[in-house]
Amino acid sequence: MGSEQHTVERLFAERPSALRLFHRLAPRIEGLGDIRTVVTKSQVSYGADRKFAWLWPPARSKSSVQDLLMLTLDTRGPLSDPLIVSVEETYPGKWTHQIKVTDDAVIERIVSAGWLDAALDFGIKPPK
Repeated sequence: MGSEQHTVERLFAERPSALRLFHRLAPRIEGLGDIRTVVTKSQVSYGADRKFAWLWPPARSKSSVQDLLMLTLDTRGPLSDPLIVSVEETYPGKWTHQIKVTDDAVIERIVSAGWLDAALDFGIKPPK
């Protein structure tokens, strides 16, 4: 049984635009502090005490030929913005947001709006 090494390059193979966006956004998440990054076959996750952000290339479909990056953020409360594709309270006090990252302007909006900070806050469990 061989163990397949999961890498960002393999995850984004033949997706150059998504990979470029990944390399622009990932350092912004990793720069938040002491963050654990895990690369799997389908996504890259980021966590502190618990996971709070995920990046992945969505499956290509005939209707969507655009090469984009998806970002999932978990926060303690709902965020509202036209860039956010969906918001769902997945359990009490945990709001999951799906965001289509199509260009650098979206990345700048995510950072300037404080969404990454809100997600990191969720990722750090409050003291009991």
